[in-house]
Amino acid sequence: MIGKVISAESDRITARILLDDIENINMGDLLIIESRFKYLARVSSIFSKNIGEPNLPDKIAVLTDRIDDMESLFGTQFYYAAECGILGVLDSGIKPAKTIPKFLSKIRKAESKDLDFLLREGKNYIKIGRLRNMDLPIKIDIESFITKHAGVFGKTGSGKSNTVKVIIKEMIKHNIPCLVFDIHGEYGYKKGLGGMVNVIVVGLPGGECDVSLTIPLQMIKPGDLRVMTTLTEAQEDAVALIYRRYGGKWLEYMSQTDTENIVSEFENKIQVTTVLALQRKIGRIVDYNFVGRDFNSLNYIRDKIKQDKVIIIDFGDYEHDDWAIKLITSVISRFLLNKYKKYKKEGHKTKETLLVLEEAHKLLNVDTAKKTVFSDIVREGRKFNLGLCIVDQMPHKIFEEVLAQLNTVIIMLLTNIKDREHLVLSSENDLSDFKKEMKRLDIGEAIITGISVPFPIPAKIDLFSLSSSKKENFDQFEFNELDI
Repeated sequence: MIGKVISAESDRITARILLDDIENINMGDLLIIESRFKYLARVSSIFSKNIGEPNLPDKIAVLTDRIDDMESLFGTQFYYAAECGILGVLDSGIKPAKTIPKFLSKIRKAESKDLDFLLREGKNYIKIGRLRNMDLPIKIDIESFITKHAGVFGKTGSGKSNTVKVIIKEMIKHNIPCLVFDIHGEYGYKKGLGGMVNVIVVGLPGGECDVSLTIPLQMIKPGDLRVMTTLTEAQEDAVALIYRRYGGKWLEYMSQTDTENIVSEFENKIQVTTVLALQRKIGRIVDYNFVGRDFNSLNYIRDKIKQDKVIIIDFGDYEHDDWAIKLITSVISRFLLNKYKKYKKEGHKTKETLLVLEEAHKLLNVDTAKKTVFSDIVREGRKFNLGLCIVDQMPHKIFEEVLAQLNTVIIMLLTNIKDREHLVLSSENDLSDFKKEMKRLDIGEAIITGISVPFPIPAKIDLFSLSSSKKENFDQFEFNELDI
């Protein structure tokens, strides 16, 4: 026993902690309350209390520097306590608590035998770590994690990339196809999954890869330009007119046709200044060396995903180019969403597929989110077995409607109060009990909450290691098909 219940309400209790045990209690610890039922609780706050005059310690401290004198004057009116959220009642699993524990019910730390229901077996779970301070594996429901969307949040250096690599490695074991937008080269050949069986790195210049990425010019839509840059009303009207007439060849037309000829062809409905401004912006797109006209690596990505492969898009030298990041992620994700919609309409069964988006705030901020395909994916992707996992170090910059769609959240160390408050206010999950704990997590520690776990779990994430065998000779792909 480490303490007793001294107050209780429907969703939380306050525990008096024995003096000798106070430094053995940590925020996030799981506790068992022994009453008529066995309650599972989670420590959310630890504090000292004084049943006498509130300012008495300050007054005594002014009068004497001798701590022994202070203790003799304090007597037994000072004690330690912990506030704990009630997670549920344990009974061959965990179920919602509809009662409260009795006054002075005994409290002890949870043990592995109390939580043996977590040792669920089967093909529908992935293991990503262990309960903090307990030798018990954490298993996440695959289908819920993927199709109902997830988020991994933590400051730089907190262990986000390691967590994502552990998740992807588990997906590989279960033959779950994934597409990872690897902005900073964390998951390819330098530090990650490159070289593992069933992993293919599709890259841009500056990074080691298996296949170079090429996006057909015809696959770039006006919406992609809106995501990359701001268009005036006149520019919006001009793009709409040109796209209506030229369709997939709109970029080729604008980049290869003289300004005066464009103005003349559209009978002065478009001003010269408008065309010049659009041509400057479009020129930046067509000049990218990964934008092509005669071949299409998107079909290759689609085919490999259908074979349950994991595709890593390594941005190489473009890791700091926001235009390139927005263009590539938007085009590829829209392509896959449209394919999955088509497969469902035609009655073809598709496997749950996970998209992992690093630096999510670049595309999912309040100004951009509604313009991107990712807002469509978080809203309707589950109908087509396409899920999104967003990874970011600044969740306060992510549009709240997107955060509200994430049904599994893995929270790592967050020291910025804006990040913590935004997560609490925007998440579909109730994260209010974790606000203090978020800023005290160690590297590699996490809070996992949402529908893919039975209760909010204090976790120690496994350390990723590249233990799988090297892939066999890479099979070639003919880039000769344009499947728009």
